[in-house]
Formats: sequence, structure tokens, C-alpha cells
Amino acid sequence: MYAAEQLALPVTQLWSPRGVEEKAGTLKGRGAGGDQTMRNRGQIVRDGVSSIALGLVLVLGTAQTARAQAAAEPQPAAPQGADNQTADAPISDEIVVMGFRKSYEDALRMKRQAEGVTDSISADSLGRFPDLNVGEALQRVPGVQINREAASRDATINLRGLPGTYVRYTINGQTYADPLLDSSTPLGAFNADVFSAITVIKTPSAVDQAGGLSGIVDLQIAPALGRKDGGFAKLAGEYNTLGKYASPAFTIGYNKHLSDNLAVFGVVAYKKEKFRRDSIFLNAYSPLNPTTTPNFGQYADYYASFAANGSCPSGRVCAAGGTAAKGTQGVRFASDERQVVQYNKGNLLTMAGGAEWRADEHLKLSLNGFYTRRNLSNNQQNLIEVDLRGNRTVISPLDTPKVLADGNAYIQTFNFTNAQVNDSIRSNPLLEQAWDLIGAADWHKDNWHLTGTVVKSRGENNAVQTQIDVRNLPTAAGNGINGSFASGGSNIGGYSLGINRNPAVIVPAGPWSWSPANQPTQIAANGDQLVVTGSSGYGLNQVGAGQFDVEHNFDDLPFLKSIILGGRYERDRYISRGYRTSAKGIQTQNISSSFLGTTSYLGSFFGGSVPGILTNWPQVNYDAAVSALKPVAAAAGDVVTATGWINDPTNAAYTLYNFDVSNDIWAAYGQVKFGFTLAGVSIHGNAGLRYEQTRQIINTQNRQVGAGGAITFVPVEFRQKYHNALPSVIVAADLTDKLVLRGAYYETFVRPQPRNLTPATAVSANSSGYAIAYGGFDLKPYSATAQDLSLEWYNRPGGVFALALYRKRITNLIAPESRLDKLCPADASAFGLGQLTLVGTTCFSNVLVNGQPAIITATGNYNQPNPITVKGLEFSAQQNFDFLPGLLKNLGGQFNYSYTDISGTNTDGSPAVLPGVSKNNINVIGYYETKRFGFRGTYSWRDQYVLTGGSTFTGGASLVAPRSQFDASTSFNFNENFSISLDLYNLTNAKRIQYQVTPDIPRQADYDGRTFTLSLHGTF
Repeated sequence: MYAAEQLALPVTQLWSPRGVEEKAGTLKGRGAGGDQTMRNRGQIVRDGVSSIALGLVLVLGTAQTARAQAAAEPQPAAPQGADNQTADAPISDEIVVMGFRKSYEDALRMKRQAEGVTDSISADSLGRFPDLNVGEALQRVPGVQINREAASRDATINLRGLPGTYVRYTINGQTYADPLLDSSTPLGAFNADVFSAITVIKTPSAVDQAGGLSGIVDLQIAPALGRKDGGFAKLAGEYNTLGKYASPAFTIGYNKHLSDNLAVFGVVAYKKEKFRRDSIFLNAYSPLNPTTTPNFGQYADYYASFAANGSCPSGRVCAAGGTAAKGTQGVRFASDERQVVQYNKGNLLTMAGGAEWRADEHLKLSLNGFYTRRNLSNNQQNLIEVDLRGNRTVISPLDTPKVLADGNAYIQTFNFTNAQVNDSIRSNPLLEQAWDLIGAADWHKDNWHLTGTVVKSRGENNAVQTQIDVRNLPTAAGNGINGSFASGGSNIGGYSLGINRNPAVIVPAGPWSWSPANQPTQIAANGDQLVVTGSSGYGLNQVGAGQFDVEHNFDDLPFLKSIILGGRYERDRYISRGYRTSAKGIQTQNISSSFLGTTSYLGSFFGGSVPGILTNWPQVNYDAAVSALKPVAAAAGDVVTATGWINDPTNAAYTLYNFDVSNDIWAAYGQVKFGFTLAGVSIHGNAGLRYEQTRQIINTQNRQVGAGGAITFVPVEFRQKYHNALPSVIVAADLTDKLVLRGAYYETFVRPQPRNLTPATAVSANSSGYAIAYGGFDLKPYSATAQDLSLEWYNRPGGVFALALYRKRITNLIAPESRLDKLCPADASAFGLGQLTLVGTTCFSNVLVNGQPAIITATGNYNQPNPITVKGLEFSAQQNFDFLPGLLKNLGGQFNYSYTDISGTNTDGSPAVLPGVSKNNINVIGYYETKRFGFRGTYSWRDQYVLTGGSTFTGGASLVAPRSQFDASTSFNFNENFSISLDLYNLTNAKRIQYQVTPDIPRQADYDGRTFTLSLHGTF
């Protein structure tokens, strides 16, 4: 039974998910007594006021001229030419700085002007980043790696050997509310067309925003007064070869100086999205079963023998007659195969606008707004699973066992009979949106410079899922399902899966039964199943901040150039909601054969590159199933989720993800800028100290298990306060007019992402007692001390050779709980478990289970004392060849290489590993450009890396194979005002391959196909 107060936590009234719709209707929550709106009126009013404010900003201008994208300081100057020639003027063959060349030279200029170590990417003279999204563009930067694990092109990045959650993202130097859910900032939620440049700050100073342990990624939108008057428009079409999907896009912008002292701008970028990813999963490897493997005796040498008492020694796989002559882990086979199509459809709208007014020669006021909304409302995943783990499924090996690099023996090909087959569909609409308003006042007179900034921002990320499965299970007499399988080993092209069904498709018939112990499942009379499940997560991020800085410049001091003092107050609030669908209360009498149809993806699955794929693959008809199974019949105490199903209160998606976290952050900082000459060398830089104090309040609900297994949710509040002192020193020495040496020391920190380390504690019952899963309510930020050294040789205009070295010592990392006072606390009455006593290595409670003291197990995370060290090297070379004769003068290019080394140990003595980070990364970029024509080719390669979690069911590392990709972009200018471009992505048709320890043990393969974008550009 479940207590009616399971949603008694007050935070459930603070915010409710909105904006994502399933096909069955708008997201609304209903209790058993009727409909209940999930947005309170106060929130609607606040949303309306915010939208009106943003609208007023955007009305000031409808778009942004491409040629003014980089015009504002500290942005590079805008290109010239369009104002001096008519649209029909002839185009000369002289060397011009435009297009690709301009973007690289602008970025190089920004790098040289910076005090610390930075790298940037800049929009080209067409006002574009020729990449699919911000993440794809950033991967060209030294030290940046793109991660492709996330579905729906939600690209995330690693920076300088650290995962994406260690990066601080800002807009024009100010924090904003990222649309976060379970990972780092989803860069697929931003259309890059609205940004003038993107700068990666690798050595943050005291005046930069704190919270970026690996660095800061600043998304820059040039202010209105620095832009040139005019507008631009882009009309584009995207074509994806996988599925042959086409979708349109457009961008339009305008800048206008209403007077010499007042200017406005705006830009709107919209695109339809329609693309997919095909995947093959080998989700499990299991040992052959002696009772279901013909002629099993031939494999006895790979199995251990049973002990005298009939038990199997811990850590071994036993069989009667086992000799252990060749191993003790059995002979393993791929026991869970899946083929998946993830179809994505929706739209992305990104806008920016602003106004800037120079009130007089001393005072300047500005207001800028940014808005993005990515709504993939028609996302759907089609899946078939062949599950061979049942004790009635017969496996007949076709090859000889081979011991692989993990020390275990495997077979790669076999036949099977009496298999379980799951036909599944998963509707998973996704909404990512954020808006940001920045108001600023800038006053300067004589040697005084005062700035004030106010920020208001909000981000949302709603990921909703409904999963419906038709499952045919093995039977004692055989269910008529048999087939064959080959993994292909390290060659995904050798994968094959075939099944025969007799009858061809089975939709189970009633009567149906459901029990609280098996929430997602309705069981048919013959034992087959209909599963209704799926996790829905909602994240709301809110940021409000005010900042004030005072700078005084010194003209008459030989060393000290200026001093800056500043203060900042920021209030952050993150609200998380989570639900889990169950099969309770569905209309089982409506289940019929109409639930299954034919899959439309078979002809193009994996682009035809894997000829052995399963072809007789039914598809669940989602619309028919949902309309038949709803409305659900809710009982007293049930919670009907936003997707219209009854919530499963026993699942972690619900018990762990309903909370809110508020941070009140006070910051004070001071920084001096210095400059002097020593032995003829100009030395300049800054030194400062930033102090931040954070007061954190967490509201959540802990799950407890009472008498009779009754589950209750107890509202709890946690408070903690911590502070961080962050010194920094950045020094640059101009050794010559072309050679710059930079050095930096700084301390940084990053707060854990709330949904990654949930604050709720959950208690669950098992056969011998209870298990405690501690929440991360008391976790502190990760901290680091870092040193950087960079040598940059600007050998000629537009050219550089740069070598950067860095070292970060990171403390307070998260590790599994190992402290005895947590694993077995003396007083566990707060969890309903009474008093605990540690006897040997077992924790006992005075609460009885089956007449015996309950055994208590506990898990959780804490800030471990062991530090890790991340060291790295970044080398980059950029050159244009305008000094060469003839056609060669139009060439240019860039090369960068990054190396990362991670050292240290975990609390258990194992080597420290940061997931998702490659040791080696290479980018090679070449371009050829005249005033009429431009071409750019980009080759990217990254080394293998360990996935999050680090290990698999056999104890080995789960890795992603090295991957390379070649992209190209070409453009043709009809005249100074009109051009056409073609961007081509993944011309190498690269796949993402995941394996276990060695490529011979494949786990997953992802295929995205190629993408082409054709764009027409015009300026006016």
C-alpha cells in the first residue's frame, strides 16, 4: 500500500511541468478526484511579465546583419565593401579578408588581445558558424571534445580533460539559467546563428564568473551601438541521408542606429528538425546455462566446480563437472540484442535582440535579450529486443569459445529457440528552452569606470517518456520463436540477427492481472505481457543576479595600472520533478491485434551498411495503443502523471527526483592590473581574489518503509553554508612583437549538478532487511588549483604557433560512500529503522524481519579526500598563405592537437578515471577562398574513452572506440550582397562504436548518416 501523503511535500506546488505535449493531449496532472492544473496562477503571471519584457526587447529590431556580427568591441571589426560598392559592382581577385579567413583571423585577434589563455571561434562574414549546432562548432577549439552519447543531437562537450558538467556557460560574461536536466548544458538547444563569437576562457580571473572548474564558455552577442546598420536573411534546407528527411530553416536580422547615440538590433533563427539515429545494442553477456545448452560437457573446463555444501564460491560461475582448467567465469554469449530507431521531429527557435543608448559622453545603457526554445514534440523510439536470458531459452553455439582480453571466454555465433521477444515503442518528446535578460549601465569619467549589471534568466528541460511493450515470453512447451545470431566481433558489418515466429505475431489475450510488486506490467492468461512504463523528468532553472564594479585607472604609477573592486548577489533555484509510468488502471479490455503493425524503417536501417539486420520487425502502433488504454482508472491516493498514466511511487524516477535547491550566493572581489618593462620585455597582467559565500536550502522527500511494507514520503529540508576563496594571477610577457609568453595560477570550483546527485534518501525493503540509498544533500563543490603556461608565436598576420601546458589538482570529487558512521549509523530512527549495530562487517537493526534482526545495507556518495591531477598539452598552428604566388595565396588552414593525462586514486585504491574524456584529440582544417568562392574541409579525430559508470557487468571498462569525421563547407558569392553555401557533415559516414574492454566484445553501435545543408544568404 502507498500512503496518500506521498505528494505531501510542499515543493510540489512551486512549479509544474509545461510546454511538452504528447499525442494524447497537453501535459496536465489529475488526481483521483478530477483534473488539477499543474501551473499555479502566480507562475502564469510571472511568465507573462517575463515574456512581455523579452518581447519589448525583441520588438526593437527584427534581425542582425551578418557583416556586423563581429563589429562590436572587443569583437573584431566588421568587414568592409558592401557600403562602398553597388550590388552589381565587379568583384576583383585581390586578397580579401572575408568568409572562413575572416572568422579565423577574428578569433586569432581575440586570442592575442586577451590577458589570459583563451581560444575563440567567430562568425564568418556571412554571419554564420557552418556547423550543425554550438557543440559541433566548439569541437574545433583546442582542448574541446564533443560527446555524441546523447540522443536528439544534444551535443555536450568536455573541456581540458574534464567532463561537461565542470564547464561554466555564460552569455556576454554573465551567468544564465541553462536548460539542464540530467547532464551538462545541451548545446543542441542553441542555434549558433544568433551569436557573434564564442570564447573559451581557460584561465579565469577574479572578475570572471565563478563555477567553471575546467573553464568558461562565453556565448557572445555583440551590442547594438557596435554594429553596422543593415540586415541579412538566410533561407536554408537540411537533408539527412538516413531516412531521406528534408527540413527548412531561416534566419533574419536587422541592425539600426536610430541616432548617433541610440541603436537597436534583433535576430531570429528558426529551423525545422527531422532526423534519426539507428542503434544496435548488445545489452548483456551471460554464461551458457548447463541445462539449456546442448552438449554442455564440452565447456566444463571454463566453469568452476561446486563446493562440498553445494554452493558456488563467490565470484565464480559453477557447473556440475566443472574443472576450471581454462577459466572460472563460464562461456559467455550476447544474451540481450536490440535494434533501435530513434526518430526526432520538431523545431528550434532562437532569438536575440537589444537596444543600447549613449546618454552622454560618460554614460551608456543597454538591454539585451536572448531566447531559445527547442521543442521535439514528435520524438519516438522504435525497438525490438530479443532476450535470451531466460532459463527456458536454448542456446546452441556455432563457434569455439575464445578467451578475449578481459580474461573471459566468449562465443560469437549461435542458434536459439524459445526466446523472449519484446516489441516496443517509446514516445519521448523533449522540450529545452531558456530566456535571458541582461540590463547594463556603463559610466566612465577621467580615471573612473563604473559598471552595473542586472540579470534575470529562466531555463527548462522536460524529457517525457511513455513506453509500451508487447512481450512474448518463453513457455515450457516452447513459444515458437527461434533464430540465429552473430555479433560480428569488432566488425559491426558482420552483425546478424534473424528470428522466426510461429505464429508470426502474438498479441496476448486476457484476462489480465496487475500487482503492486510489478508496477509496469499487465500479465496475460498465457504469461505474455503488456508493459506500460517510462520515466518523465522536468527541470526548471532560475537565475537572478545583480553586479556592480568600480575601476580606477592610474596614469602616473610605474607598476599599477588599475584596481577593480566589485560585488555580486545571485539567487539560483533549481526545481526537479520526476514521475514513472505504471500499467495500473489501464483499459485492458481494449488490448487487441491492432497494437502491432509493420515497421517503416527496415529498408534504410543503418544506411544498409549492416546487411544481416533483423528484417521481420513489427512496430507497436502508439496512437492506437494509447487511445485504447486510456483513460486510466485511478484509485484513492493514486497520482496521475502529466502524461495521463498512474504514477509508480516505488520507482527511483519518482522517489529521487522531486526536490528543489536554492542557492543564495554573495561574492566580493578585487583585482589589480599591472604592467611594466623588465630587461626590455613588456610584462602585464592581473592579480586578484574572489570570495564567494553560498547558502543552500534543499527541500525534498525521503522515502520510508513502514509496517507491512507501507511506503511513506516524509518532507525534509536541508541547509548548508560554504565559502570559497579564489585567488588568481595571470601574467603575459611580450618577449618580442611576435612572441608572447603567458602564465597563470588560479583556483576554481564547480557545484554538483543537482539531478546527478539527488538529495533524497530512499529506504526500500528486501528479503533480509532494508537498504538505504543516501541522497547527496550535503555534498560540497569540487575544487581545483591550476597552473597554466602558454607560448604563442604570431609569426605573421593571420598566423600563430601556440603551445599551452596546464595542470589542475582537483579535490572534493564524489566517491561511493565508505564511512562506517554512514554505512551503519547508531541511530537510524529518522529512517524508521531504529538502532543499528555493526557486527563484523554486517549491520543489524533492532527492527525485526521474519522474527530476525533486519540486515541493513547502505549506499551513497560523499566528497572523497583523495585528489586527482589532470595535466594536459594543447598545440595549435594557424596560417594563411597569402604570401604565396598565384592560386596558392588563397589557401589557409589550422591544426590543433590536445593531450590529457589523469592521475590519482579512488578511495578503494583503483586508478582515477574521468568518464567521457579522450587522451588524444586532433583537428585539421584547411580552406581555399577567393572573393567569389570558398571551401573549407575539417577533419576531427578523438581517441577512445571510458563511459560514465566506468565498468560493466563483467567488471571490465566500458569504452567508446576512436572516431573520426570529415566535414566540408563551400560557398559562392554572386556579388557583395547575395551568396549560396553548401555544408556537408560526416562525409566519412562515421559510426559511434561502444565496446567492453576490447572491440571484440561489442556493446553498442550508433549510426547517424550524413547531413547536407544548402543556404541562400542576402544582405540589405
